[in-house]
Amino acid sequence: MITKRGTKEKILDLLYYATLIFFVCFALFPILWSLSNSFRSENAEIFKHISKLSLHTFIPEKFSLNSYRSLFVDNQFYRPLLNSWIVAVLTVFFGFVINGLAGFAFAKFKFKGNNVLFGIYLFSFMIPFEMIAIPLYKTVGAFGILETRTALILPMIANGMIVFLYRQFFQDIPDALIESAYIDGAGLLRVFFQLLVPLSKPVIISASLMIFIQQWDAFLWPLVAATNKSLKVVQVAISEFTGEFTVQWGTIFAATTIAIAIPIGILIPLQKFYIQGISSTGLKE
Repeated sequence: MITKRGTKEKILDLLYYATLIFFVCFALFPILWSLSNSFRSENAEIFKHISKLSLHTFIPEKFSLNSYRSLFVDNQFYRPLLNSWIVAVLTVFFGFVINGLAGFAFAKFKFKGNNVLFGIYLFSFMIPFEMIAIPLYKTVGAFGILETRTALILPMIANGMIVFLYRQFFQDIPDALIESAYIDGAGLLRVFFQLLVPLSKPVIISASLMIFIQQWDAFLWPLVAATNKSLKVVQVAISEFTGEFTVQWGTIFAATTIAIAIPIGILIPLQKFYIQGISSTGLKE
């Protein structure tokens, strides 16, 4: 019986890992294909090996950097990259301060309507952005900040999901620890920045990565709120490589590869903290 049970478990493990490998390969296929096409010299070669999969589907017959040269020399793609980077980093910074303090308030301050207000705030991130795009555009226009980086950053700072993560994490911190800091003469901001922030490394990294990726992948809002070429971000720039009569496939694949590589390069070194932050904030009601 022990031998049969062990054999059955081995077969199940084999099927489990085979299924995982299949889905990983399925998910990586478009990324590897995009990377390969970014090093091809001509559009014709891009689709030459796609109808029948072969080694050359993922490995170009001739490696070429023409697409990357065209991307940065002819299309000046470094400007959208810089804009996206500035917008994402500033949103992460201000998002940490605003959402972190809001999560702290919801977790540790007892006031009338706390749960109702938090429920409304939490519900806000469930609303599709397309539903609020026009009212948001009119509101931002009324403040006179359209066609500025502020218009790209300010509406995206407050985030119900991020506040939820901070609130759940701060609820696990003992009240006695915070009260002892108050007794020692620490103020509210000092308690938050000097006591809670050092303890909140996992959730800060998780929340910051979520905000960064959201801003890095943003398309609709930058498209309508900042039409000035000097404010163009990565996703909008990539969409413009598709013209009415021609499509710069090589340039699109090169730009897509770079747009994917940057968040992956940030996420992989921090994935341990990201997983830890998400798991630790999702267990407590």
